Amino acid sequence: MSLAHRSTAWEVVPLTYERYHVSTKSVPNRAAPIPKFVIIRSDNCINCGKCERACIYGVHKRSEQDPRKMADPINNLCKNCFRCIQDCPQRALAMAPGPDYKSLGRGVWTSLRISTIWGESETGKIPVLGAGYRGRFAGPGFDGMWTDMSEIVRPTRDGIHGREYISTSVDIGRKPQLLEFSADGAMRTDMPPIVELQVPVVMDATRLRSFSDEMLAGFASAARHLNTLLIAPVGVLPEVSDSDLSGLLVPVFPEGTDPRGLMLARGTRMAELTFSPSWKQDLKMFRSQYPFAVVGIRMNADKNVEQRVLEMAKASVDVAHIIFDEEGVEPDNPEGRHAKDSLRAVHKALVAKALRDRITIISGGGIAAAEHVPKTIICGADVVALEKALAIALECRDCVTCSKGSCPVGLHTAPRDWVEGRVTNLVGAWRDQLLEVLGAMGLREVRRLRGEVGRAIFFEDVEREAFADMTGGATDG
Repeated sequence: MSLAHRSTAWEVVPLTYERYHVSTKSVPNRAAPIPKFVIIRSDNCINCGKCERACIYGVHKRSEQDPRKMADPINNLCKNCFRCIQDCPQRALAMAPGPDYKSLGRGVWTSLRISTIWGESETGKIPVLGAGYRGRFAGPGFDGMWTDMSEIVRPTRDGIHGREYISTSVDIGRKPQLLEFSADGAMRTDMPPIVELQVPVVMDATRLRSFSDEMLAGFASAARHLNTLLIAPVGVLPEVSDSDLSGLLVPVFPEGTDPRGLMLARGTRMAELTFSPSWKQDLKMFRSQYPFAVVGIRMNADKNVEQRVLEMAKASVDVAHIIFDEEGVEPDNPEGRHAKDSLRAVHKALVAKALRDRITIISGGGIAAAEHVPKTIICGADVVALEKALAIALECRDCVTCSKGSCPVGLHTAPRDWVEGRVTNLVGAWRDQLLEVLGAMGLREVRRLRGEVGRAIFFEDVEREAFADMTGGATDG
């Protein structure tokens, strides 16, 4: 949502209302698609063409060289409906899982999630999956968390179709606990700097395994299109001359950087310092030079993360950027606490000390699906940082051995405009899915979702309650 007006000495144009909208368009894949299923045509095919008439997805077609014969199936179009197999009079067709598809992904980055991100980045649309769910109803991490959809029966709660406006706007920075005014009505409270985003998502290229200048420039252009931020190491941020674009770039300064020597580009609204033992002194020196900028402290999550964030909130740090690994687990904790538990602990500690609005929480790592965005916010984060998902959107296959020379999709040759379109489509599709979740919960703005653990069911809590009275096992009958 935005408000704009224009006035001159001769005319006054009233404020106009404009809804925030992510414009998406199809951005085709550059690499050959990986089929989820493979149709095998045996030698007893009589080329009758019934499979072509049966398939509505265009998998089967006659050969252009010899129309008397059927061409090889276009496997990437197959939707696993089995219609062609059922209608084949010779039983000449069979289906098998695609071997390349099965080899994709690891951990939370499953082949299904990777291929889903590819589809969202290509079309910008919410995916429609499957004829019935045959998987587990609970799993590790966010898979053991279910969101409340109790309001889904109300037809007015329909965010993406325009019946009711749902805001996804968030603010990054400290919020004052109260406002003070003088006797003549002038505000006496010093307002800290705040950055408003129209989506609760930022892009973080800091931990990408590899990237090119064109990729970073594409990410920056997507950030402008989406009105969000791009976080990257200070030495690799794309060179820009546009002050509007520079305001969307967030430099990350490594540990050991002397704040007295920092130089921020004109228009920079936010910067991040890497956590170090001297973070308090670094923060003070940075603030003395750049009081207009939001400053964040970036740190790896560990078993003491809630105490560190509490200390930062008391020291008036604007943003705590909490980093998890690719699986969404605390990297510096041998016990491996997941983000959903770590963030809940941080949020609960801040609320207990009445400090929650004094600091913004950005959570990064393990965000592998659209559903992880609202789940992360429910657990206590204000904003979600996309990292690996950015590379997956560009058709990255998450190879174990990643290098420029061996990349099967030529990631480093991707042009800027293509990168911008793919990332914009991904965030647009994920925002639409967030709107559906908020609408199904009966919420009008994403800010109300933060820390609302009552809007979710956690499998471990349900399991504990269900079996709390059962003791002794078989001895109790």
